[in-house]
Amino acid sequence: MPSTSIDSEKPRDLRDSPYVRIAMLVAVLAVAFLYVRGCVANSRPVSSDEAVVIARAEVSFTPDRHQVRLVQQGVPPRSYWGVSFVKLGPAGRPTRVEVFLVDAKTGDVRPA
Repeated sequence: MPSTSIDSEKPRDLRDSPYVRIAMLVAVLAVAFLYVRGCVANSRPVSSDEAVVIARAEVSFTPDRHQVRLVQQGVPPRSYWGVSFVKLGPAGRPTRVEVFLVDAKTGDVRPA
């Protein structure tokens, strides 16, 4: 007479299914992605155009050109807009340059 084991008739756990494991992984990654997107959106309320306007008020000359870059500084990193203003000479070479850091969260400005 063959013996039967109670363990052989035990129902399979859903977590053992590869499809359920993949679905759980996708769900965790989706939640992490949405969380990061929300943090990034809240960490930079000052746009690059607003940073130029804020920094232009601090320039001591009338610039011919400007350039804007997003800069991360510190640990944990904090976002700043690096805004540089350039005055060009007769040969098209820069004669004067001023660079400012505008806090991307608060809009505070300081010389770089």
